[in-house]
Amino acid sequence: MSSSEPHKLDVDSFQRKQSGEDGEAYMDEISLSSMRPILSGDEGEATDDEMVHRATSTMEEPEEPLDQFMSACQRGDLAAVKEIVNSGQVDINNDYDKTEQVTGLHWASINNRLGVVDFLVSRGADVNIKAGSLHAPPLHWAARYGYVYIVHYLLEHGADPRVTDDQGFNLLHLSVNSSNIMLVLYVLFFVVDRGILEVDGQDPHGRTPLLWAAYQGDSLTVDSLLKFGSYAKVTDRGGFAPLHWGTLKGQPHVLIYLIQNGGDVFQKTDDGKDCFTIAQEMNTMYSLVDALRHCGFDATGNPIKKLLRESLHAKIITFFVPWVFLGVVFALFSHLHLLFSLPIVILFGLANGKLLNKYILPCYPVVGVTSASLLRSPLYLGLFTASIIWPMLIWISRVIPVTIQDQYTANFLLMIIILAVSYLLVVLVKSDPGRIPTEKNTQVIRETIKDLLATGKFDSKNFCIETWVKKPLRSRFSSLSNSLVARFDHYCPWVYNDIGLRNHKAFLMCILLVEILMLLFNYLCMEYFDELEDVHKHADNGGEPKCTILRNENLCLGFTYDRFAFLTFVWVVFHSVWVGLLVIVQLFQVFQGVTNYEFSKLMKESRINRTDPVLFNEFFGTAPEELLTVNGEIDNTNLERSNEASLNQTITSTGSGLKRSKNCFGICCALTGVDQWLMVIKETFGMSHSASGAKRSLTVSSPTNYGWKTNWKDFWLTSDVTAPLWRRILLSPATSRALLGGQEVDYYKLFSLPPKHSN
Repeated sequence: MSSSEPHKLDVDSFQRKQSGEDGEAYMDEISLSSMRPILSGDEGEATDDEMVHRATSTMEEPEEPLDQFMSACQRGDLAAVKEIVNSGQVDINNDYDKTEQVTGLHWASINNRLGVVDFLVSRGADVNIKAGSLHAPPLHWAARYGYVYIVHYLLEHGADPRVTDDQGFNLLHLSVNSSNIMLVLYVLFFVVDRGILEVDGQDPHGRTPLLWAAYQGDSLTVDSLLKFGSYAKVTDRGGFAPLHWGTLKGQPHVLIYLIQNGGDVFQKTDDGKDCFTIAQEMNTMYSLVDALRHCGFDATGNPIKKLLRESLHAKIITFFVPWVFLGVVFALFSHLHLLFSLPIVILFGLANGKLLNKYILPCYPVVGVTSASLLRSPLYLGLFTASIIWPMLIWISRVIPVTIQDQYTANFLLMIIILAVSYLLVVLVKSDPGRIPTEKNTQVIRETIKDLLATGKFDSKNFCIETWVKKPLRSRFSSLSNSLVARFDHYCPWVYNDIGLRNHKAFLMCILLVEILMLLFNYLCMEYFDELEDVHKHADNGGEPKCTILRNENLCLGFTYDRFAFLTFVWVVFHSVWVGLLVIVQLFQVFQGVTNYEFSKLMKESRINRTDPVLFNEFFGTAPEELLTVNGEIDNTNLERSNEASLNQTITSTGSGLKRSKNCFGICCALTGVDQWLMVIKETFGMSHSASGAKRSLTVSSPTNYGWKTNWKDFWLTSDVTAPLWRRILLSPATSRALLGGQEVDYYKLFSLPPKHSN
């Protein structure tokens, strides 16, 4: 629907949907999905038909000046509004219809026409005038649809947030009903935090904003209200607590937040129903049980008994399980026939996984809605280190005694690399990837929100709804550390940490050295196998071993005379392949000036049709077109969103890339980086396609690609030009400052990219 077309509201329908006369039936009538953001611009005017009906006027231009004025306010025709008002055809203080007394300011507010709202208010329009049988002010009309810019403007120009309509709803109630988290946060910081409204203010039915949000299944709003002190056990007139309404809806994240903040599943309504009874009646038992288990309770609501009191002990056990498992596997395959050892290994692996999931993972601390899983545990770190420890034990106990004289240099070099890798692994596990501090000062947060509103960028793309800070470019929220990570690259389960600004260089150095370590070990193993013939020739009476499959003589000797070492060798060969691919992928991305996550987003977006409306409501943005035009940004908005869409996202990071693939093969590809390797191949050989089907280089068009030389320097050199060159190369950034485009930037405050200079 174009902005030139008027959008009219069926006022009677609007008021019926707003009223609370039907009790619980009303809850069913106006419920919204928590994950349906309000659309921006003209898209935002097309909301749920069950909530409100907006008809496009197909009539010819009305003849009456008041009708012309109303139509112009609806479609945002500022020139027509000015002409009618300036000519005296309509009096600003008497611009309402005689039936419902709906003013032009009401129509402009509910249609997100900031330019018209600004003009009308500047000419003396009453911002608190009420209209319709519900007697709702323009502030309420805008809030009902999540138009945060209109709400902000009206509040700045005298609108009273304490006003309630005839149904007893205040600004916070309507903001929650909009399910636009950006508006909810705005009202919480600018109205509730200042003591103007109570966070648990009740409507005539005794329902607080938290009760409404819980029923709507709006997990983001529930979380925000709880952070502002909303009481999780408050009840309405029917004795329904937020957890009761949340169970009725069955949204797991809502239930998790409420249980974590004191919600009682045994609390009963006035008619004697607890959450279990409601869940059975509404067929939401699975969601309730899932939320209970997530929060440390069993299916009956009782606390799960933990095997270990300290989560650190659980993590230590998880870390060392692969060490034992790998040794047992090598031993079984070395001493038993394959037909016996294989089923034993499979059963042993399944038993380990079952025991870890049932007894160890419940001992992990759970923060937020992200569940504890083996992917988010030190299990893969333990597997990675075990894949280094066992080869090193073989090297020390068997390879060195045989090869030290002929391969002294290789053995010495391997020892140095082992020490370096061990150091880097410890550094990576303990390192800060570049966590941006959470803002605690509400005054600073309000100033940040004001700045974003002034530029039309108050959405979840530019404002972190978890940490309440302005999101720097290239940052991403991580559920592992519950923080925003600067220049986020990826979550690596192999080092049990996020990879970002301050540890990315150490990560690349580590995998480079690990690859060299594995190649050296394989080389020395081959030399060791070659020497085995002389060691065992007398025992075999001079006979030579014969292998049907292994044609290589050294491999055949290793398989015959030292199967444990041979299996270790094969295991290392396997790891050297995917680690080598990972090294190539990382180096390719460094050359192209993109992070792993940005590269994945570029590839993903190249396959997405940009006209898909989902793309435009992803960030809860409701910036009016007039605001962008006033700031001279309307011509650059689409380009900016297209080029930088991959730089900021709201989705949490941990395991996000792994959850896309549900089958075992897909998960293995994601864990080993094979999926990234395939994308690199496509990009390198020009097989990447845009959404339109045209072949083009996606990384060249990346806004962070400044040419391979500059990209290379940006990554490998710290921004401290006074430091020696070796320190700039070997050390990671100690602060938030680093190079980008050859210039020093503060990644914690990176809100615009340095310009590109053509050669």
